[in-house]
Amino acid sequence: MKNHNENLSIDHPRFNDEFYGYKRIENLFIKQINNKNLSNAYLFYGIKGLGKATFAFRLSRFLLMKKKENKFENLFVSKSDSTFKTIASLTHPDFNLIEKDKTTKKINTYLLQSILKDTYSTNLESEYKIIIIDSVDDISTNKAYNILLKLLEDCPSKCIFLLIAHSLSKIPSTLLSRCQKIYFNPLPKEKLKQWFSKTKQVNKNNINIILNLSNGSLGKAIDIINNQEYIEILNQSNNLIKNLNNLKINIMDDFFFLYNKNLDINFFLLILQFSISDFIKNLSNEENQEEKINIYLSLYFEINKNINNFKVFNLDENQSLKIIKYTLLKHSNIN
Repeated sequence: MKNHNENLSIDHPRFNDEFYGYKRIENLFIKQINNKNLSNAYLFYGIKGLGKATFAFRLSRFLLMKKKENKFENLFVSKSDSTFKTIASLTHPDFNLIEKDKTTKKINTYLLQSILKDTYSTNLESEYKIIIIDSVDDISTNKAYNILLKLLEDCPSKCIFLLIAHSLSKIPSTLLSRCQKIYFNPLPKEKLKQWFSKTKQVNKNNINIILNLSNGSLGKAIDIINNQEYIEILNQSNNLIKNLNNLKINIMDDFFFLYNKNLDINFFLLILQFSISDFIKNLSNEENQEEKINIYLSLYFEINKNINNFKVFNLDENQSLKIIKYTLLKHSNIN
């Protein structure tokens, strides 16, 4: 995290020497390190943008650092340290990072097979060998999951897997059972609000909107602040919901036209849900709006049900958006 006078940004976690909001997790690992009670596999899970990968790199640097004090209060390693530099450049001989393929957006069998040799080879510089997989949600097939499961079952005692997951729903139970699961909970809104209220880059009028949309994720909050596209989506979404009674096709098309492959569809639809809930709150302050409120409540819960179905049945973006369009039309006055 940059200081409050600089532009807000999030670098790749391997370049980040700061960690925010999860002292309890850091203390847990300090205790395990002191007691020499580290596991072979950890699964860091929670919504995107909480700092799971940032902590995985923080822990990796500390464990691979050549000189460690006997007593320490945190896992901080300076950017000037050689271990920090070699992990950041992905050249440390006892460290490996697996991320999704840039083209397919998946972690395939080939990528997991590429770490077979590293897993079983002798440590070269450090007491441990560490492999980060970010994220296991992106593993593409059952065969690929089975390769990882085999690695976790057979890996040497000094080899540690740090797995990142944004959801546990798609991860096989056999894999989950091999890991010590560490939950990263969303950060309290008040804590984030306190931080953003000191930041010049944030429009104070937008703080509550940012907090509600980010759902306790610092990374997502900063992403919203830095991306004007999200504000435009929110404005169009508000316009769409406000005009639901007299919904015109061009208004709906203007909103859905803003969606592109660089956006997370779940977050895109979360903005729509936020607009609906905000509109319901405004209606509740007016008299004789019960019937209208019920229509919007029905719309909210049906969209929420659709979003859950997308995840369960793994529908693609186009299918998902068509269903949401139909749901909006059904609740409008368009026949």
